[in-house]
Amino acid sequence: MKKLILLSFSILFTLGVNAQIDIDKSKINPAYLKFLPSNANPEDLRPSDIPSEQVLKQMGLSDDEIAEAMDFKNGTGKYAKNGNEAVEVNDNLSKFYETFGDTLVADTTTYPKARIYGQDVFRNNELSFYQKALDAKAPENYKVGSGDEISISVWGYSEFSETLLVDDRGYITPSSYGRIYVKGLTFKRMRSLLKSKFSSFLDMKNSEIDVTLSYSRVITVNIVGEVYNPGSYSIPAINTAFNALIAANGPNQLGTVRNIYIKRDGKTVDSLDVYQFLFNPSRSQDIYMQDGDYLFVPPAKNIVEVKGAVNRPYTYEAKSGESVASIIKYAGGFTTNAFSDVITLKRIEYNSIRVNDVHKDHANSTSVNNGDEIIVNTISNKISNVVSVKGSIGVAGDYEYKQGEHLLDLLYRAKCIADKTFLDKVYIVRMNEDRTKTHIAVNLGEILKDKNHKDNILLHEYDIVRVLSNDDFDDEFSVSVLGAVRAAGEFDFGVGMTLQDVLLQAGGLTQQAEGSRVEVSRIMDYDISSNKLKPRRTVVKNIKIGENLALSTDAQEFTLQPFDQVFVRENPDFESAKNVVLSGEVKYPGTYTLLSKDEKISSVIKRAGGLTNYAYMDGVKMYRKFETVIEEEEEEEEEEEEETLFKNSFESRKVYAYDMVYLNMEKALDSKSSKHNLVMVDGDSIIVPKTMDVVHISGALMNLEGNSISAPHFKRRRANYYVNNFAGGFTKDNKKSNTVVVYPNGIAKKSMNLGLFSISPRIKKGSTIIVANKIEKKKKENENPIDWNKQIENAMLKVTAVLTLWLLVDRVSTQ
Repeated sequence: MKKLILLSFSILFTLGVNAQIDIDKSKINPAYLKFLPSNANPEDLRPSDIPSEQVLKQMGLSDDEIAEAMDFKNGTGKYAKNGNEAVEVNDNLSKFYETFGDTLVADTTTYPKARIYGQDVFRNNELSFYQKALDAKAPENYKVGSGDEISISVWGYSEFSETLLVDDRGYITPSSYGRIYVKGLTFKRMRSLLKSKFSSFLDMKNSEIDVTLSYSRVITVNIVGEVYNPGSYSIPAINTAFNALIAANGPNQLGTVRNIYIKRDGKTVDSLDVYQFLFNPSRSQDIYMQDGDYLFVPPAKNIVEVKGAVNRPYTYEAKSGESVASIIKYAGGFTTNAFSDVITLKRIEYNSIRVNDVHKDHANSTSVNNGDEIIVNTISNKISNVVSVKGSIGVAGDYEYKQGEHLLDLLYRAKCIADKTFLDKVYIVRMNEDRTKTHIAVNLGEILKDKNHKDNILLHEYDIVRVLSNDDFDDEFSVSVLGAVRAAGEFDFGVGMTLQDVLLQAGGLTQQAEGSRVEVSRIMDYDISSNKLKPRRTVVKNIKIGENLALSTDAQEFTLQPFDQVFVRENPDFESAKNVVLSGEVKYPGTYTLLSKDEKISSVIKRAGGLTNYAYMDGVKMYRKFETVIEEEEEEEEEEEEETLFKNSFESRKVYAYDMVYLNMEKALDSKSSKHNLVMVDGDSIIVPKTMDVVHISGALMNLEGNSISAPHFKRRRANYYVNNFAGGFTKDNKKSNTVVVYPNGIAKKSMNLGLFSISPRIKKGSTIIVANKIEKKKKENENPIDWNKQIENAMLKVTAVLTLWLLVDRVSTQ
């Protein structure tokens, strides 16, 4: 019991250590988000992220909160190290947040797809938001203010290094120098001023100066209007107005992205345009806010839908007076197949929708209104101004149609005039005005003799010209070589090819062919003078292969004909090595080559040195490899003149499997003529185990962990003895006659059912006893139980009816 309690405590402790701290950022006071690294989760906060005590005061923290933060930073008080660093990090972070009343709940907020392009920029956090006030890199146009910490380093001939705080009056006070006013200066202007001031007491001509923003002051801005999370936010001043919108997750589905106003002391001091920021980014346009500023997001106006052949179809917001061309620019411009000459503009006018054409030269001057729909149409895919050349000579393809061009001019352009060009005929397929096609044949030879020949016709648009080559009429003859050669296959035929020539091209004869023969089968007779083939199926030559794979001289010079088939037979007495594997308790286990086709088990065991003294004869197992051919259906795709044809074919695949073969090793070794002394074949494997002294019991047993148990072997005992004495006996669900014994050699034997009782098999060492339950017959679905009372009633009614009928017949017959 004590162990169980200790184990439970250990598991709970481990889970507590490894549990992730899920913190909802929205439930943390925004002031503490300044501690977090950029784009990190609250649980990533580390003590090194906590700024100095002076900075914490400027953040508006109370004395108690500052003391708590400094304890967390320095690892003192309740955050002191306890020796277990893995537990300490998560535990201290949890304590730190809980001190400020944070709730550890995961943020699962999801936002809908943006209604207007540009709204999702803030929801997806595609802009950087500086959550961390420390080590932020200030741009050149960042304006310095009270609360900023400036780090100044000078190196070279002179050295100086200090981090200075801009006080409430806007001054920094370097050592060895008086006050310097920097409030309101851009970072670039402040760097130049400091370099000038330091020149009075440092050699700046031979030194370098580096000025960085060590800590950005914290300001409070108010984000209101059509945003997802309006409210007041304390953020580092290094953030621009665009960055600040991320804190409120940007405009909602109604909010504008073109006219976002910055208000200060009740007046509008600046405005933001997200499209200008995205499509015309410039560092000088970054707008930095001041403490107490309002960021106001009004509802969007002038909504325009862009559809069709543009790179980014979407809904866009237009500013007053913006043109159609500007909106298409925001949509990513035209696609390659866009019809840009005329743009369709649908506009709501007087309770109806009118369609207007905006020509290309008016796109910059046509302004858009709220509710407009811009549609850019797609050009037709129909090719025009084209003639085509097809054939196996020259450069086939589409060519520009030129008014007044003749056939020969196009053939020269397509490089179709060559030595191998077939001059008798060139074919033109022409499309008529009624969309029918005409086939025209001309004589190219006559055209080459006289360019003004009538066959040198004028070309029309969409003409298809087919030019033939003399090679198109050449017959390709081949000879096949099969059998015992190194590279069987088909070889190009030429007049004068001999048997020796084709055998050499096939890589020569292999060793399996020695002492065998070569057979030449001919299916065609070839007449060289007439260049004609006559069918003929016969074996024209049988050639014996001598020693060292030699052929007689006349056989080597035997002349072949087209489509001859050369078969190189293998020597029937040649056979590749056949191997078997012996493993286990043999003196020399390993792989053995069979010495003959009829070598038996006893011979191979003898060659392996016999069995060891520890071999268990009753447990010997033999496995034999069987080959199975599986036909798999494949789908082949062929393309033929722009038409796709599918053909189903079957591919045969050989699969090898091993089956167990019953073997009585003792009988096999006792007599060479024993039926158990099997002839071994390639791939056979015999495993001879060590002597086994236990019996395994498994199956539907009671009171057993894992439903199996092993017990010592007792001579002349049967299976029921082991079940009763070691497995708790048979249960009421077991069926004794279904008990099966699997012997070590893989043979299984079932109990004998004699009606009133059953006799279980005798047990050998290493046997496995499998106890089975009774098999319950499944009732058929929707099968109702038999109502015997109803069945008897129906039978009696039928018997009564038969008797009544018999009495009536008897009375009628007696009258």
